[in-house]
Amino acid sequence: MSFFKKMLASVGIGNIKIDTQFHTEDFIPGELVEGVVIAKGGKVEQKVDKIYFQIMTEYKKPVETDANRDGRTETRMQKETVVIANMLLGENLVIAPDETIEIPFQFVLPHETPISIGVSPIWVRTGLDIDNAVDPSDRDDIEVQAHPHTAVVFEALEELGFHLHQAENEYYLQRDYHLPFIQKFEFVPYQNGEYRSSVDELELIFYPNEDGVEIILEFDRKTRGFSGFLSDMLDTDESHHRYFFNLEELEEGSSSVADQFRGIFDELLE
Repeated sequence: MSFFKKMLASVGIGNIKIDTQFHTEDFIPGELVEGVVIAKGGKVEQKVDKIYFQIMTEYKKPVETDANRDGRTETRMQKETVVIANMLLGENLVIAPDETIEIPFQFVLPHETPISIGVSPIWVRTGLDIDNAVDPSDRDDIEVQAHPHTAVVFEALEELGFHLHQAENEYYLQRDYHLPFIQKFEFVPYQNGEYRSSVDELELIFYPNEDGVEIILEFDRKTRGFSGFLSDMLDTDESHHRYFFNLEELEEGSSSVADQFRGIFDELLE
C-alpha cells in the first residue's frame, strides 16, 4: 500500500495541496504584501525542496508568420507570459501525511509591477518543488493599484484635462532593464480640455522607484502627428522626452505637478 500511495503521489494523486491567502487588501508596487501559505499533506510523507512565489503577467509581442505564396510575411500579436520577480519562501520542509502547516510570508511588491488597467492579468503563482512528484502550485489573480508616485501624475493629467484611454503591456527590450515589456498608457484630452485643439493623444511610460518617478512621454499632435513611439523610444530622437519627478516635487501635490506639466507641454507644442 505504501508503494502504491507513493506511486499515486508521483503523478499528483494524493499529493500535497496548497492555498495562498493574502492578508493584504491593497496591492501597491513598492509596498508590503502579507499573508500565509497553507499546505496540507497528502497520502505519504513528502519532502519539499523549495516553496516560492512568482509575480507574473502577460504582454503582447509581434511575431512574424511564415511566408505566403507571394513570399511575404505578416505580423501578428502573440501573448507571452513573463515572471516579474521570483521570491523564495522556504526550503527543505517535510510534510507528514494529512499534516497541515501554515507558512507566513511578507514581501515588497516590486516597483515595476504593472497596474491592473487594461486586459493583461497580474497574478501570484505559489509553487512547490518536490522530487519524484508533480509539483503542486496555486494561482491568485491580484488587482494592482497605481504606484503612489504614478498616481500623483495621473491626478495631474486629469487636472490638465486628459483622461486615460488605453493601457497595454507591450514587448520592448531595453538596455539596463530586466523585463522584456513596457506598460504603455494612452491619454486623450476631454472635449473641454485645455489641450483639445493641439493634442490628439499623449503616450506615457512610467518608471517609479523609491526616489520618484521617471517618465517617457510623446504627443500625437493634431498638426504634425508622430511616428513609431515604440519603435525607437529610447534612441536619440529629440521627439521622445524623458522627465524625472523627485519625491519633493511629488509631495507638493498634483496641482504643482500639473503646473510643471503645463510648462513642459507648452514648450513641446511651440
